[in-house]
Amino acid sequence: MKIGFLINYFYPMKGGAENNCFYLAKELAKTNEVHVFTSLLKGTKKYEIIDKVHVHRYKTLFRYRYYLSFTPGLLSGILKTKLDILHVHSFGFVWHDLIFMFKKILSRTKIINTPHGPFMVLKYYNYFQRSFKALVENFERLISNKFYDKLIQVNPEQYKWLIRYGIKKNKIFFVPNGILQDSFKKIDNRNFIKKYNLKNKFVISYLGRIQKYKGLEQVIKIMPKLNKNVAFLCMGKDAGDLNRLKNLANKLNVNDRIIFTGEISDNEVLAGLNSSKIFILPSEWEAFGISILQAMAQGNAIISTNTEGGRFLVKKENGFLYNYGDLKDLENKIKVLIADKKALIKISKINKEKAKQFLWNNISKDLEKVYFGKK
Repeated sequence: MKIGFLINYFYPMKGGAENNCFYLAKELAKTNEVHVFTSLLKGTKKYEIIDKVHVHRYKTLFRYRYYLSFTPGLLSGILKTKLDILHVHSFGFVWHDLIFMFKKILSRTKIINTPHGPFMVLKYYNYFQRSFKALVENFERLISNKFYDKLIQVNPEQYKWLIRYGIKKNKIFFVPNGILQDSFKKIDNRNFIKKYNLKNKFVISYLGRIQKYKGLEQVIKIMPKLNKNVAFLCMGKDAGDLNRLKNLANKLNVNDRIIFTGEISDNEVLAGLNSSKIFILPSEWEAFGISILQAMAQGNAIISTNTEGGRFLVKKENGFLYNYGDLKDLENKIKVLIADKKALIKISKINKEKAKQFLWNNISKDLEKVYFGKK
């Protein structure tokens, strides 16, 4: 089978959607011909083959933030490539919508979509953004049920908002995100601990983009109320919020206990998670949270905001949920876990086993069943 993926960004860019697309493409390429169509980023090649995956990158002529962009080469590249399946990783990306609509009209290609989340899901937007959101949502309602053959939800709750776009429930299938087997490997973290001065520290960690909606300021604000041996390890690339968070840490006089590593290697990420006891994902919104699984694989207890992804991955036996912005509840739950060493040991064992349910090689087989099964 010839399978195409259409996605805004692709490897080496990292994120939930990007990782989902990258690892599934690699698994599917073992037995299928797989093409990825994406935007050309600085330092990347227009065309290359990565682990048997054909990656086609095209120059973006216009981009406004995340959703609104114009990359004309994507249209011609996809139209000229014969595909059995085009798997779209976007929802509300108007240019992507037009591309798969043309592909569907001009060929017999099956169109699959993993939306990853609703369009413009955060709470606060200005008038222009709200108007744009309303226009795009109405457009999605017109095309969604007509042009998509199947849609994939990455958590069991997404059907609730998908059906509001007129999508019939029998078109919606559940295929979660996953992690690599390497996420479980034992790692020597001594150099990492020395590098970031974590010896004799109780480490709380975060992995992901340093971005405002990720909610890292919540953890920084409660750091003065935690024991001075508690360190907050933030691993990930700055996406515009680093200076604000550093200024906040300085203002609260906890800058020596907040460690921003920047983007680091996969082995360093494992060493960081292995050095940590509690992993926190304090986002305003998450569809899934692959970083939660990575932390679970290294035995961390989890604290997450009460999001779609948080509710799916975090239950009472392996961590805590709290409502975004409830700093007192977050503080209390961190203190409960820090104080109960026996609970941390028990949760560590539970999470290592639970994370084994989400390996990419198994998830890719479930995806193939969606691709090739009956509607």
